[in-house]
Amino acid sequence: MVPRLFLPVLLTAITTVFFSPVNGQTTITGTVRDSLSKKPLKGATLQLTDGDGISVVLGFTDSIGRFSLKVPAVGSYTVRVQHLGFKRHSLPVAVNDSVQKPLDIILAMDNIMLEGVDVAAIQTVILKGDTTEFNAAAFKTEPFADSDALLTQLPGVEVDAEGNLMAQGERVARIIVDGKTFFDSDPRIAMKTLPADIIDKVQIIDEQSEQARFTGFDDGQRRKVINIVTKPDRRTGYFGRVAGGYGSTDRYTTGGNINFFGGDRRLSLTAVANNVNQQGFGMADIGAGGGGGMAMMSGGGGMMRGGRRGGGRGGPAGGGMMMGGGGTMGGIPGNTNTGSLALNYNTTWFENLEFGGDYAFNRTASLVTSVVNRETLIGDPINQISLQESHNDRLNQSHRAGFRVEYKLDSMQELTFRPNFSVQRTGGINRTAGSTMFADQVPINASDRSQENRSNNFNISGNLDYRLRLAKPGRTVSLSANGSYNSNKGLAQTLSFNEFFEDHVLGRTDTVNNLNNTSGFGNGLTGRLAYTEPLGGASRVQANYSLRTNASFSDRETMDFLAETGQFSELNRQLSNTFNNDYLHHSGGLTYQFSKEAFSFDAGMDYQGANIRNHQTFPEDQLLSHGFRSFLPNASLSYRPSRAYHVRLQYNTATNPPSINQLQNVINNEDPLNIRSGNASLAQEFQHRFNLTFTKINRETGAHLNVSANADFSNNRVVNSTFIATEDTEVAPGIVLGAGGQFTRPVNVDGYYAVRGNISWGKPIEALKLNLSLNTGLFHTHDIGLLNLQETFSNTTGINQRISVNSRISEKLLYNVTYSGNYSMVDNSNVASGDSYNYFNQTFRQDLTWIFWKGIRVNSSIMYTKNSGLSQGYNQDFFLWNASLGKKLFKGDKAELTLSVNDVLNRNTNVDRSVTELYIIDSSSNVLRQYFLLSFTYNLRHFGPGMGGFGRGMGRAS
Repeated sequence: MVPRLFLPVLLTAITTVFFSPVNGQTTITGTVRDSLSKKPLKGATLQLTDGDGISVVLGFTDSIGRFSLKVPAVGSYTVRVQHLGFKRHSLPVAVNDSVQKPLDIILAMDNIMLEGVDVAAIQTVILKGDTTEFNAAAFKTEPFADSDALLTQLPGVEVDAEGNLMAQGERVARIIVDGKTFFDSDPRIAMKTLPADIIDKVQIIDEQSEQARFTGFDDGQRRKVINIVTKPDRRTGYFGRVAGGYGSTDRYTTGGNINFFGGDRRLSLTAVANNVNQQGFGMADIGAGGGGGMAMMSGGGGMMRGGRRGGGRGGPAGGGMMMGGGGTMGGIPGNTNTGSLALNYNTTWFENLEFGGDYAFNRTASLVTSVVNRETLIGDPINQISLQESHNDRLNQSHRAGFRVEYKLDSMQELTFRPNFSVQRTGGINRTAGSTMFADQVPINASDRSQENRSNNFNISGNLDYRLRLAKPGRTVSLSANGSYNSNKGLAQTLSFNEFFEDHVLGRTDTVNNLNNTSGFGNGLTGRLAYTEPLGGASRVQANYSLRTNASFSDRETMDFLAETGQFSELNRQLSNTFNNDYLHHSGGLTYQFSKEAFSFDAGMDYQGANIRNHQTFPEDQLLSHGFRSFLPNASLSYRPSRAYHVRLQYNTATNPPSINQLQNVINNEDPLNIRSGNASLAQEFQHRFNLTFTKINRETGAHLNVSANADFSNNRVVNSTFIATEDTEVAPGIVLGAGGQFTRPVNVDGYYAVRGNISWGKPIEALKLNLSLNTGLFHTHDIGLLNLQETFSNTTGINQRISVNSRISEKLLYNVTYSGNYSMVDNSNVASGDSYNYFNQTFRQDLTWIFWKGIRVNSSIMYTKNSGLSQGYNQDFFLWNASLGKKLFKGDKAELTLSVNDVLNRNTNVDRSVTELYIIDSSSNVLRQYFLLSFTYNLRHFGPGMGGFGRGMGRAS
């Protein structure tokens, strides 16, 4: 194991020595200035290209407009300069062995940007390559609103039911501020921490990987990133909000955030505590100042969201639309007490060293009571119906921290280090009572079960990247290493009383009373070496080699209760197991890329050799190894005839090894009617993925169109094989599965696929001061499983439609109207052709905020939900109405006193449907219903001098 772990480190050392920059490099220096004021421009981007147009060096100006570019060899080059709000500038440079004279580059203001100064003709959108930039001045928000009130007005941008930010049909991976990370671990925190009134521009970016940005070799990897550009006069100062409220039935909510911005040094702190089901950091949810109405549904209603799919695990994500697994209709389930703290810090040291870090603490105590109707689709002879009522009291506490250190040694080298760690503690008590019967009401079994459990988990990981440009333009070497370690400990006590019936008569009873003690750990190391070589003109090639090794250990000890001793003192060997898993893979390959003007194409192939070694040491010593050899092709095609149009087609393949929990062959009878086991013979999955995306943006009107199609196919997919007992059956020595009980273990099968398409369209309607957004999703999923050793499948086909209208009339009158419809058709191989499991969910929502006469603020959010096609008793239609009345106080309306009512009609409801290849599950849960809350909010704002030295960086003044 040690030589394997040491190999990437050794490769790093050798490559650094032999591929270090050559001596004798020439340096181009100079200054970039504004043509009008002649003042230096900070943050201008400079790109040095060779005669073939290939990028050689990338650099930026410092705080006084200076730059330095190290040129690898003599020759003719072009310096290309750009800066937000200025015209792009290019100039030829001849580099020889003599000392280069400093350049004085003058940038002229962009005429398009100058036109935007005219209030009557504010330009809404500007296109810059993979970036779409919106002018915040063209959109209206109420005073002191959070940034999400602005972001959701942008064409093609919306927040889904779970609070995830979607842009142009894709989920936003992160939010950055002025090009720097900001709560990198969770975009939702960033969105709820920044106020809308400090935003100058919003840039939606199809961000390439760091590797691609450095080498210029586009690897096809993209993720949606939003860069919030702050107003220049808001970059030094502090801002935030404090709020608190108390109401009927002892409901409370309190919290605050404070942000210190001082040039390159920024500090943000956010804290929240409440018992009204607010899970995030939205300050508009705490008080009332600045939510635009959307936040009023917190703790109340939610839109439809994706449920569970296939094989007991999540299915493919799909652009925020519901993907056929069902979803939640109505309020957030249960009642939760939350306490959260988040901290973010960013700074720049010595001009070339950037540091950033996040820390988050979260504590939740939840109480959920639910009623579940599960129909097991056996088909022959008859389906089974399970009715279950559960009471779950759970406590969760977690700490997460992540850091990023980026060191630019010079224009040819950069080093990045990203460590992360997390600690989580959970505990809970679950009580469940239920019964199972055939569809004709003949009883099968009944159970009354209680379980108390607690667990502790620790994770630490780090990623180190070193990238180097060599003497020849376009030639690069990149090294990366990632290490991780995790550990877990758990304790679960189960007490279950079970009854089994024969011909309507109680046949036998069974009691399970045991204590499960589990512990485990895992470590892994991944190393990757990539080399890029230009082939002249528009062609280049990249070679790569990677090594990955993982070692995992899991120990499960089950002790049975002995009445004679009154203790858990007898070891149950059939329910105990000690297991080791080692995974090693090597891969290497080549990728060719051609790129010229509007067209680019690449194709490549990797070869992968992998080995899985499973070693069970208790209760019996068993050793099992599997070897896998795979070819992994990839290809992509990109065409951009203009800045307004872009078409991208991608194909890639990947393998996915099974987890230690899936591999460990130990019986788990914590639920005696649903016994589970692992499978040490599992093979790794092989996945094919296709993606086609078309984007069109009108720079004059801001209208946006995004069309995407995705297809996923899996071989050797890990799914559940379920055996349903018709009579008492021994599934392992001494382990009896009663009639109607289920025994499940994972197996590999072929044939899973999912196809989905999405059309997202948005356009500002200037005549009506509205933003109109349409989102249509189509999907088809083919899930596969095994039932009593026979292959079963479920085909789910559906359509989602979302229509949203947001007003831009005035910052004191805001409204939006949303319709969401989700229709799914389910075809199951075990269901008679005449039976229907189709279902339809519709949600209509209206939000209104009106500020009038001396700062009176009225807020109303109404949501109507209609369900059809669910089980009897679950087709519930209901209204959810939240409202508030507030009064602005103090100078500048910085404070507000608000009386709010959650669920005015006292009709809040929660209904959920999940669909797999074996089950149709409908459930309802307790929800937070009507309460009154009186709250006070105060907004903090101070910009300009008086930061007490906070803005001064280390090594230079910021």
